Amino acid sequence: MGDKTSPSNVGVVVSVRGSVVDIRFDVHVPPIHSVLRAGDEGRIVIEVLEQLDAHRVRGIVLTTSQGFARGMTVDDASELLTERDGKTFYFRGEPCRQKFLSTPPGAKPEKKSGGCCG
Repeated sequence: MGDKTSPSNVGVVVSVRGSVVDIRFDVHVPPIHSVLRAGDEGRIVIEVLEQLDAHRVRGIVLTTSQGFARGMTVDDASELLTERDGKTFYFRGEPCRQKFLSTPPGAKPEKKSGGCCG
């Protein structure tokens, strides 16, 4: 999924129960509250709720889960998470995250059409 510069941590969906999903990772499990992405262009967004064991996490699908099924690959997008003032922000790409980090806390962002980075 596009803007990442580091190797991905890819998992596989092993169970789907409504909007609750279990995902297996062979490398390492993402931290709780991490954002995971699946589906075409990463349009299915999942938040990690629980680490079940050394290889599995349980998450909740935050977007429409149409087409979501067992066996799908899931990409750990947690490197695009940033915390500021006790809030967690998720960015679709590294350029937007860097722009946010370079803006002082409390400063009003510029309003531009065409996304966060205009």
